[in-house]
Amino acid sequence: MLNSGLKKDAISKYENAVRDHGELSREIVGKSEELFNERKKLKDEIVNTWNTLNKIKNTPVEFDAQLDEIHFKFNRYDEFVKEIKKEIQKNLKTSAGGAGAGLAAGAGVAFFGPSAAMAVATTFGTASTGTAISTLSGAAATKAALAWLGGGALTAGGGGMAAGSALLTLAGPIGWTIGGATILGTGLFQRGKNKKIATEALAKTAEIKADIKILEGSILEIEEVFSLTKEHIKGLNVMTRELHTILDLLNYDFERIEDDNELIHKLGSLVNNANSAAELLNRSIGGE
Repeated sequence: MLNSGLKKDAISKYENAVRDHGELSREIVGKSEELFNERKKLKDEIVNTWNTLNKIKNTPVEFDAQLDEIHFKFNRYDEFVKEIKKEIQKNLKTSAGGAGAGLAAGAGVAFFGPSAAMAVATTFGTASTGTAISTLSGAAATKAALAWLGGGALTAGGGGMAAGSALLTLAGPIGWTIGGATILGTGLFQRGKNKKIATEALAKTAEIKADIKILEGSILEIEEVFSLTKEHIKGLNVMTRELHTILDLLNYDFERIEDDNELIHKLGSLVNNANSAAELLNRSIGGE
């Protein structure tokens, strides 16, 4: 049959690309869960450090302002996690009980499962759109779903549709339904002439390979953030324990330590590291 070999080769390349994509997607989910668990440990270290610093009395206004900044960044992440939990539960209910646009909106959470969805959401910095996706339909539902996946509505300070499109690469060719668009493997290529089918298969393969590049870059960035998180956990733990011992002897009185340049330097380093750690909690993969 004319061009049958061309068709077979093109579909084979497509299937290989789908397989590679699926493996990378699963790897990203696993690494996201590892990062989320490590961030839990970092949260504990930040709380421990902040409590130690907050015990110091007679501190200058500048010092208190720095502590407030740490507290603000920490709370931003903490509230974000709570919001994501609510969003996940809402989308699970939508996915279980709805169809059409409602089912599409919950497909992402249903695909990952609650714990993995939480990890992926916090890793990529997703947030609520501010609108119940299940009440939307058609293009509006698609845009809302993309916005939720990619960082929330732009009006809420999130990444909007552009970031959402990047995150959709996690499951695109595996069969993730968003707004009614489904990819079902080689079922796409059952009709038409061999040459046309081959052309379509190669075009889809090119799209998937482009997504694979995004996934590979995301994996490297997740690994970098994970490494930085571990470093901050260790650093905060060592520095806080050392200063806690010294500050305890000085009754946590800033006036008794302000003339000790070495101690002031260590205290400033701890404050800066705690601030950096709180900032790291909020770092999203693929963010600016």
